[in-house]
Amino acid sequence: MSSTEEGSGAVGAVSTDQTIFNNNNYNDSVRIDINVPLSSGELANLESLVKAFKGGEPNLTPNPLIRKVPSTLRRNEDFKKYFKPKVISIGPIGPLEHDDLTLHESNELKLKLAAHFVKNIDVDKDSLYSNMKKEIDNLKNCYDPQELEKYSDDDEKLAWMFFVDGCAILQAVYMRYRNSDDIFYVYGELFVKNDLLTFVYSDLFLLENQIPFRVLELLTSSSYGKQFMNAIIRFIDDTVITPAEDR
Repeated sequence: MSSTEEGSGAVGAVSTDQTIFNNNNYNDSVRIDINVPLSSGELANLESLVKAFKGGEPNLTPNPLIRKVPSTLRRNEDFKKYFKPKVISIGPIGPLEHDDLTLHESNELKLKLAAHFVKNIDVDKDSLYSNMKKEIDNLKNCYDPQELEKYSDDDEKLAWMFFVDGCAILQAVYMRYRNSDDIFYVYGELFVKNDLLTFVYSDLFLLENQIPFRVLELLTSSSYGKQFMNAIIRFIDDTVITPAEDR
């Protein structure tokens, strides 16, 4: 029978004994019912397409988010230098968690720097921390929510991390412009060697190793914080803006 005649038959490889109707439940697409029974597993596989369609759009936000390095790049040994810190791990998605010894040394250094910042800025540490805790929801919005799942029920831990990391950054950068000696003495004690600080400064520009700039603003909001923020601005100008202009 010709494919143009009425009745049963075939048009190419598609049977003409098929019922075609609209399915308004899924994007008004056309459904072809060929009466083939499907298992529960097959139905689940097909349902996954519906879920992927409805949830597949990218999560667009007006501001860029701090994210982890994609797994394809993490496996590249040559790329690790762009996200693996040498001395200091910063922020909640830092990559040092696999190495307990390195993480311990990093936390010890950050806590030492933070303690000197709190002493130097001459502002009550409780007030400084309370300001951080008060804005924790806004600070969390600077990250991809998936990256903060382990802190979903622990704002206290996250606020403390922002507080210590922010204080450490401010103190380390301030030391760069306050004194040019190879070894810094604070309150009569050996503090941090200059060569170690050099690695700290390079770690501050790594992917993942980041905190929101708002953290630094909160810690320097008092009149005593101006000198520290000036050091941060100078640091950014010297290491980012000026080299870019030279190229």
